[in-house]
Amino acid sequence: MKLPFILSLVAFVLLISRMVLDAWKRKRLPPGPRGLPILGNVLQLAASSQMWLTFDKWKYQYGPVMYLNMAGQDIVVLNTKAAATELLEHRSAIYSDRSRSIVADYLGSQLSMPFTRYGKSWQSMRRAGHAVLNARISAQYQPVQIEEAIILTHSLLCNTSSPLLAKINRSASTIISVIYGKRSLSLGKPEQEFDGVPQSQAPRVHEKLHLTSDPLQTLANIAHRFTNAVYPGAYLVEVFPILDYLPTALVKWKRDAQRDFKRISDIFERYFNDTVRNDQQRTSLCVRLADNEIASGLTDIEKAWLAGSLSVAALETTSTTLSFFLYAMILHPNVQQHAQAEIDRVVGRSRNPTFADMEHLQYVRAIVKEVLRWQPAIPLAVPHISMEDDWYKGYFIPKGTSCIPNVWSMNRDNDVYGPDADEFRPERFLQPSDKESGFVFRDEFETDDGHCAYGFGRRVCVGRHVADNALFIDICTILWALCIEPVVSIDSELNRPSKDLLNPIPNFQCRFSPRFPEVEEVLHYLRGDAQ
Repeated sequence: MKLPFILSLVAFVLLISRMVLDAWKRKRLPPGPRGLPILGNVLQLAASSQMWLTFDKWKYQYGPVMYLNMAGQDIVVLNTKAAATELLEHRSAIYSDRSRSIVADYLGSQLSMPFTRYGKSWQSMRRAGHAVLNARISAQYQPVQIEEAIILTHSLLCNTSSPLLAKINRSASTIISVIYGKRSLSLGKPEQEFDGVPQSQAPRVHEKLHLTSDPLQTLANIAHRFTNAVYPGAYLVEVFPILDYLPTALVKWKRDAQRDFKRISDIFERYFNDTVRNDQQRTSLCVRLADNEIASGLTDIEKAWLAGSLSVAALETTSTTLSFFLYAMILHPNVQQHAQAEIDRVVGRSRNPTFADMEHLQYVRAIVKEVLRWQPAIPLAVPHISMEDDWYKGYFIPKGTSCIPNVWSMNRDNDVYGPDADEFRPERFLQPSDKESGFVFRDEFETDDGHCAYGFGRRVCVGRHVADNALFIDICTILWALCIEPVVSIDSELNRPSKDLLNPIPNFQCRFSPRFPEVEEVLHYLRGDAQ
């Protein structure tokens, strides 16, 4: 028998063996809904505007780990914290990559830390982000956060000309003050124009970037532009990548994305440079990033994008979370009353709350945890990509699989939170205190977030300490000063969800009144000092 024939035979046997092994592995994929030939589950997902709810429903049919096929792209949905923790944290070495989103890439995703592929560039961004936002450094931003909480509370009470959601959006100025400096960005009027269109008439979809003279609104629009781009199935080119080869002149989405990248980059660079040049307090994140020792390995444009992407990520999540906090207070007045009783006992009414009060305000801290659990701002986290073939509880996860943490489902897991997991109940984190009146955290929640809103593993939110502090002091100051009551909204229309990763907030209205006679005068005095 000739050697070439033997080698050919061996190669053929190896090929057949590999095909049989691959077929055997594919038969061991996690269960999931049956799809169509070639398209897989594309049409089922395309019909869903709030995909996390669809996944949560399917969880009860197919289990906590579920497989989907997007025209050949393997997707595994993780519906429980246990599965996400095992894969994305304990095996983070092979589950920390990001998928390639064609549209997001044209928008600049490889400069934006939440979407950057795993590698040296991302590691440099992560190190710099951690250096300026870690738990120890975050304490340095607390004085600014207290001032911004006072400004927000004063606005809720005294600004009767702006819509409620517009005032809530101003709350995000907390994170803007931390990143860009207290006075580095001049805030525009509440009602601005979207490229010539009044805000109230602006479209609810986010396939086009709308710029305004208001930095907060512009950054929020950038957030929606990205979260819309990475929403599974939002663009046909993500399902059929061959469409990317069409000439730019024939493809509107590509022209729009390339144009928007330049606009976003110009905005981020301008904001960053203005802050470094003008921030006299030398406490902003941008000024720290300008230090080459802290941000070594990053170019100037990467520093600008790091600051911009952090502000964009924090902006919508902060305002969304505070919106759901106010919504929860009008739905559950008993929770508001319990919190205010605790604040009166610890803080009193002669001064405003500070971070020194935090360890004694366990019920207020539980409210923060519960809002983030009950209504996470990003119910469907950005997917992690498996960098190697892997197995989990007998299920095969192929290399290149897009692993999507369904935060919504994890945060409402009856096995973790009990049969009332759909309800807003801060007490789930607490137990009565033996030493004094009030509550203490249950042992399992002393160091645990109590929710999955900040993500997993090496991709966990780098700004979570600053975010937690901002939410605590905002919520505490509002409850210290104001009574929150529902009113009938003139506009009964609900916010229509678009295909976006962000949780759409309900359209509701509140009435704010002083909790004690001196509140307005005290807030006015404190606000003057905070300006």
